[in-house]
Amino acid sequence: MTKTITRRDWLTGSATAAAATLALSGSKAAAQSFMAPNVNPTAENPIRAHLNENVYGQSLKARKAIADSADASHKYAFQTLFQLLGLMAKLEDIPQEYVGLGAGSTEFLEKAAVFNALAGGDILLPTPTYGDIARFGRTLGSKLIEVPVSDDMAINLDAIRAAMTKNVKLIYLCNPNNPIPTIIEKNALIEFINEYSDQATVLIDEAYFEYVDNENYESMIGMVKENKNVIVTRTASKIHAFAGMRFGVCYAHPDIIKKMFGLFTNTLALPAMRGAIASYQDMEYQAFLRQKNKECQTIVSNMLDELNLEYVKSNANFIFFNAGRPSKEVAEIMKKHHILTGREFAPFTNWVRLSLSKPEEMQYFVEKYKQDFG
Repeated sequence: MTKTITRRDWLTGSATAAAATLALSGSKAAAQSFMAPNVNPTAENPIRAHLNENVYGQSLKARKAIADSADASHKYAFQTLFQLLGLMAKLEDIPQEYVGLGAGSTEFLEKAAVFNALAGGDILLPTPTYGDIARFGRTLGSKLIEVPVSDDMAINLDAIRAAMTKNVKLIYLCNPNNPIPTIIEKNALIEFINEYSDQATVLIDEAYFEYVDNENYESMIGMVKENKNVIVTRTASKIHAFAGMRFGVCYAHPDIIKKMFGLFTNTLALPAMRGAIASYQDMEYQAFLRQKNKECQTIVSNMLDELNLEYVKSNANFIFFNAGRPSKEVAEIMKKHHILTGREFAPFTNWVRLSLSKPEEMQYFVEKYKQDFG
């Protein structure tokens, strides 16, 4: 019989019980047991299928590291910072001077927008895409050149080429994209970077790369070592479940890293760093999460096929589908069942972004969706 491990257990330090459960039942079963599926949602505790979070929570190893860090949180954490820098460099086989750390990837996007504005540059980006760069750019007074995705819903590099001007100094590409979980074919992206990185900084946002299982995809971290004008950003907010804990990493030429951070950054708290060190080395838990994500993809795509609804094959932890009615309407009706779905993404106002939580919760979503729209 599998023991249920609660969040309270971890906060009160029951690491021994957790370790015993892992040994007896296997990490895959235990990983699910300590964050039970929400199959009886309420208004106060809805199914959160709207923010692309990892609803399983942090790994047991990360939780223990976070809890244990309390005893040292009264001290400055420079040693831990450099330990984490070294780990991030080692995991990607890149020199440490190419690595910068921050409280989520947001600060990297913000700094890139600030440097672009100081240089008087325009920002070139697809639409729709993740909105922080556009928001920061508008706030700073930068001109945005937004290029619609192609008919197949993918980022259109040829159209982006056609929109390029001499004043563009920052190109933003989210890969996989968000809210549309498409990827940019690896060779096409490498060619694009080689073609335009002399003219502008190319920022590749890889927030969802851990979920990709596609032979046409490749991280662009390798391009960082070859090119001074490429930035690759990553976040722990997704598969590592650090959305509220805040940790992110960027990879860029040392000149860019020094410009962004100086020698080091002070934005990270010790619990986040200790937790990240544990989480990024917990490959078994990441594999468990990818498997559960695939199960969720199958459950939802089967429903969409059954209802003959158009959707984009997912390369992330969410699905984008055409409901045939306003996404706001779907959101309001699903909210009555205590299921939260994604906001409207213009111009695809009939398309719904559904975050993939847990198989049991996606089964509940399918039941309620077919009840109202099937």
